[in-house]
Amino acid sequence: MIGLFKTGLASPRLRSSIRAFSRLSCVLVPIAVAAFGTMVAWVSFGLIFNYTHSVPFGIYREIADPASTPRNPAPYVFFCPDVRWPSMKGQPNYRDPMRTCPDGFSPLIKPVVAWPGDTVETSAAGIVVNGQLLPNTATINRDSTGRQLHPFPAGTYRVQKGELWVVSSFSPRSFDSRYFGPIPLRSVHSWIRPFFVEHSYHPTANPN
Repeated sequence: MIGLFKTGLASPRLRSSIRAFSRLSCVLVPIAVAAFGTMVAWVSFGLIFNYTHSVPFGIYREIADPASTPRNPAPYVFFCPDVRWPSMKGQPNYRDPMRTCPDGFSPLIKPVVAWPGDTVETSAAGIVVNGQLLPNTATINRDSTGRQLHPFPAGTYRVQKGELWVVSSFSPRSFDSRYFGPIPLRSVHSWIRPFFVEHSYHPTANPN
């Protein structure tokens, strides 16, 4: 048995594989440690990275005191929509599978455009808040892959206590309140503002 083991180790192919694995480990382990350290550092500094283009691509910073933050420019929310919401039924799910949200998918980042007491009008032409039409908010019927989208029913809505409307005028293809209506305040994970982000819209196949 010992002789077989020694013979196996003496194999040039096995020794070469062991050396290659050792070299690979020397590279991958530091990368994994650095990635984990970066993630911890980002969380500790309240930084969130957005990789879609429905809002400006880049880094966002958490707002320490949301209650006192001004509404202009609009703050953003890092929130958990839920595929089980009635307004999400039948909508394509663009979110990555992830354990971050209660429904098992990833959160979204959107700017807050309407607060409790505000009036929101919805139509195919776009979202109107307190009489002002928001740019780039006209609805589309199908996404870039041909899947059908269902705009939120047209009408005039009074934003209720415990609700927010989140709509990105940065991207005409954003999946936001123009399709699923108001979100519960309790779904907000963090309040954030752009920290280091792009300044112009770049079309992408991921419309959320």
